[in-house]
Amino acid sequence: MNTIYITEQGAQIGMDHRRLEVRKKDEAGKEQVVVEFPLGHVEQVILLGNVGVTTPALKRLLKEGIDLVFLGLDGQYYGRLVGETTPHVVLRRAQYLHQAEPAFALRVAQQVVAGKLRNQRVLLQRQQRAGHDELELVLADLGAYETRAGRTQTLNALLGVEGSATARYFSGYRLLFEPEWRFNDRNRQPPTDPVNVLLSFGYTLLAHAAESAVQAVGLDPYAGFLHQDAYNRPSLALDLMEEFRPVIEGLVLHVCHHGIIAPTDFRPGDPEADERPLVMEREAVKKYVAAYEERMGKPLKHPRTEETLPLWRFLELQAREFARCVREGSADYRPIFFR
Repeated sequence: MNTIYITEQGAQIGMDHRRLEVRKKDEAGKEQVVVEFPLGHVEQVILLGNVGVTTPALKRLLKEGIDLVFLGLDGQYYGRLVGETTPHVVLRRAQYLHQAEPAFALRVAQQVVAGKLRNQRVLLQRQQRAGHDELELVLADLGAYETRAGRTQTLNALLGVEGSATARYFSGYRLLFEPEWRFNDRNRQPPTDPVNVLLSFGYTLLAHAAESAVQAVGLDPYAGFLHQDAYNRPSLALDLMEEFRPVIEGLVLHVCHHGIIAPTDFRPGDPEADERPLVMEREAVKKYVAAYEERMGKPLKHPRTEETLPLWRFLELQAREFARCVREGSADYRPIFFR
């Protein structure tokens, strides 16, 4: 997916024939083109912070079926504009039918959880091999949770196992950060330390990539299997992103361990103007988004097809795997297991 992230504050998105332009006024007040993109190479545009869009550009993006997503500089989601819904009526009818079958939904959900837990174990195993021997017990517990998840009889039981496993995973993940990061547990709404800010921001970017992948194959992103129906919650997109969460968790380790982002890149929020207790500086946001783009564009060998593909294509293929299950009436969802 060719996603364009616009982080230049005060910029405006415009159109010139088949080119999407990012424009900004210079010191003399004259509008300049900062960068431009051929429209045929763009599938999604994400605006972060104070970025505007002209009416002609907005109309063209909607006509071309290009998603426009509005986020805050901290990844807070404000809204999304999309064009016409894809006309996959038969596929969506099958999706709703199988979603309403408890046994079908549970089996798919179990495989989604298995993908997440297996990939989180792989991430921690890599860190253990790098010298973090204290992760041994956590890894053993995650293996046991994966087995328990596959034996659950109800969705509520599965959600309980998944929640316990997630808490245990983060009890090990937090050991990978120095005290200066102040990362003691996973917290959100809003996050209170730099690592949680990075995790929440990354998950938000990933969730919108997953939602676009689900829509692209013709499925309803709001009808999931693990995540149940709730108003304005893209449940199937959230299902899809579960096995990819360790990609974000690995990215956060990378930017923190390699000095791309530092604890000093965060400042306390203004309690009178902002509900966030912690704010990431603008330059750090740009660095993090660039690191996310680089990670999602990284070529990897797909474990089933053996093709070498950018990581974002894995999302699309897994969305197609959901579509295959629905179309064939098979609850044998095959998650991605990273190596």
